[in-house]
Amino acid sequence: MVLFLMVLSPSAAHADELPTGPITVSAETLGFGTDIGFRGHDDTLTLTLPVAAGLVPQALDTTVQPPGDLAGGRIDVLADGVVLQRIPLATDAVSTPLSVPLDRVPVRNGAATVTLHTVLRPAGEICPTDWTGRALTLLDTRIRYAGTPRDPATVAEFLPPILDRVELYLPEQPTVAESAAAASLTTAIGSRYAGRAPEFVVLPSPPAATVGGGTFTRRIVVDENDAPARIRVLPAQATPTLELTGPAAGLAEQVRALRSDLSTLAVQETATLGGVAAVPQLASDDLTFDALGIGTPSATAVGVATVEFGVDQSRIGRRVHDVRLDLSGVYTPATSVRTGIVTVSVGDRVVDSWPADASGVIDRTVAVPDDLLTRVTPVSVSLQTSGGTSRCGIEQPVTVRLDSASRVHTAAAGTGTDFAALPQSLLPDVQVATATASLADTARAVGLLADLQALSAAPLIPEWVSVDAAVTGDKPAVIVQAEAPPTGLDLPLTLTGGRTLTLSDPNGDAGTVTFPADLDFASVQVLEDRGRTVLVASATSTAAELDRTLAWLRAEPGRWAGLAGDIVFTTPDRDPVVLSAASTPGTEAADSDDAGTVTQVLTIGGVLAAAGLLVAGIVAVVRRGRHTPGT
Repeated sequence: MVLFLMVLSPSAAHADELPTGPITVSAETLGFGTDIGFRGHDDTLTLTLPVAAGLVPQALDTTVQPPGDLAGGRIDVLADGVVLQRIPLATDAVSTPLSVPLDRVPVRNGAATVTLHTVLRPAGEICPTDWTGRALTLLDTRIRYAGTPRDPATVAEFLPPILDRVELYLPEQPTVAESAAAASLTTAIGSRYAGRAPEFVVLPSPPAATVGGGTFTRRIVVDENDAPARIRVLPAQATPTLELTGPAAGLAEQVRALRSDLSTLAVQETATLGGVAAVPQLASDDLTFDALGIGTPSATAVGVATVEFGVDQSRIGRRVHDVRLDLSGVYTPATSVRTGIVTVSVGDRVVDSWPADASGVIDRTVAVPDDLLTRVTPVSVSLQTSGGTSRCGIEQPVTVRLDSASRVHTAAAGTGTDFAALPQSLLPDVQVATATASLADTARAVGLLADLQALSAAPLIPEWVSVDAAVTGDKPAVIVQAEAPPTGLDLPLTLTGGRTLTLSDPNGDAGTVTFPADLDFASVQVLEDRGRTVLVASATSTAAELDRTLAWLRAEPGRWAGLAGDIVFTTPDRDPVVLSAASTPGTEAADSDDAGTVTQVLTIGGVLAAAGLLVAGIVAVVRRGRHTPGT
């Protein structure tokens, strides 16, 4: 199993430039998740750790949770195939603190690659079957670095391998060009840190040169003026700061160039970038595992060997259906004394299986049912064996390996009408519009783009337009209107006369709830409009409620990824709820005299609202926001 992190602005670390430390970064920040698991009696995990200039990795600090019935075991630490250390595992504790030395792991091109190999021995003659799922787990893992991060001296070095926060500085009343530059910088930078998205904030210029912003913070000042366009690293700043200046066309050209590899040639503190950035790869209906970033997944285990990968619709570049997997690879062949079965699962459902044979070759086309498709569809290929083994099969492990030339065939699925269709239904070109030219509205739009980009390995390419242009345009759109919903769009949830909520589904069914007093609410809604997807963030009267909604959405990692439905609904002093007005794909509308499911639900909501329980009763299909699962 390999965990890989993209490394930006490669720079080697040198021991003679490391006066202080340590600096600790969580594995979750680095994109590894909250815990790291090993399977079976014998498993290998390769971690590629980003290393900022001026730092060297010192240790991986973690808590080891061993499986039950463990008689003994060890963790081997390897680099370049050489064993650097063998660490014995305690067997008499539920969990044990552990520090894995990394100081002998070489740093190349801004990264250190270390392999952890676990070998476990069960107690007595026990063959613990639960070890095949997850045997040993590393909890609360952190990487400890020594040294002092070296500030970038050139434009090419500005973005570090580890990035926590990006501060974008604009005037209080930014121009269209300045807001557009901030939006484009957000997605261009965010797409380079797939799986470990930094925080993006918009602040008023100028930044305080003497006030630090954090070890892994970068500041970017955007200023439209009449001077020649240029990018430069500002001197004497407590936090590394990049300045983009020039006329509107020049600003746009600098940002476009930053999307390409051209920025790696900017090896001085000041540069002017020109030309056209590389055109993003268009969505294709036939892509290899290599093209989708899946690579060559492989697994070796005892009894059951499973390789797992995800089909990411954002990497494909559009919303898809009719997915077929042309799988090629190998597995440990069956013998006269050991038989087996190969299964392909999507999520928890087995979609194909066949007996293992003596050839040990995988050459199979597997269809993925449309109802199992998600933003990133989890697929596993397993070889399960039975028959003659000894010592719980430890001496006879089995292997499954898929070839990187395996292919994924898809068909375009059209417009998405729920949160699960984001961001793939917005890719690649998306129009962005705000109701005002204020810094606050720009900050809201940038925050939404950052959240959406964090879900995608492929970059969103925003085009800043007016609200009217976004409403009437033919491209996907993100619209922010903080104090009144936009007109001209058929939003699923609307307010009439200040007191009547109407929830409508795409089939035309609708229901209402009317209140005795005026109602204020904020929402984030997804809808289909003339064959395109539109995301609208709005409030009925006050921007504060919308800000609270957007803050809630990004308050917990994975909350955006776990959204279901098409509406996030918030009223003052109540938790946000997530609900769905959209029909389930492939479900026929009920033939009845009532107004359908929506009306039934909202009728219930009206009765409860009369008792003051608006949020509890607005819709039966709501999910309490704080309980929305992450993925």
